[in-house]
Amino acid sequence: MKEIRIATCGTSLTYNGNFNVWQRQVERGLVEGKHTIARIYNFGENGQDSSGGLFYLYRALQTRPEIVSLEYCMNDAYVPRNISVAQAQANHLNMIGQLRANDPNVKICLMTMNPPVAGGSVPLTDRPNWAAYTQMYRDMAASDPTLTLIDNAPNWAGVTVSEIPDGVHPTKAAVSTRSVPTIISSLRPLIQ
Repeated sequence: MKEIRIATCGTSLTYNGNFNVWQRQVERGLVEGKHTIARIYNFGENGQDSSGGLFYLYRALQTRPEIVSLEYCMNDAYVPRNISVAQAQANHLNMIGQLRANDPNVKICLMTMNPPVAGGSVPLTDRPNWAAYTQMYRDMAASDPTLTLIDNAPNWAGVTVSEIPDGVHPTKAAVSTRSVPTIISSLRPLIQ
């Protein structure tokens, strides 16, 4: 069997407490009916934004990934970070350029996750423009057909603090039901 290496880069929503829960579920889902083993390397970091992701991208490059996902909307939208949508886009374009310089055949995914919700311990007012950052991913993917959009945000319509207790970080069960199926279905076509 062929092994395909996938690097997931992003915030604590990617890091997921170092349990790699959704990454292991995605690995299992990607191999069903394929003659491939998917190995996901998790480069998510608590508190990471696209500026930090740009700085630490070299770690993901060391794994020689065939597929890379970038997920930074939640923390780019965090007001104290002072990262505008334009700066976030420039950071992402820089990461994309580095990934392609490292391997012109790399498949790059821009991944939205859950929205912030009211009622948790993290104020919703910390990320008032979150939707603009997720729209940036959609716009970037629409303007570059070589990018894959993994858009989990619509799956979270109607979500409450029962699934995202602190307002930002969903429960493992919620991620498993609301995001993992979309991640698998978006990545499967990229695997030969």
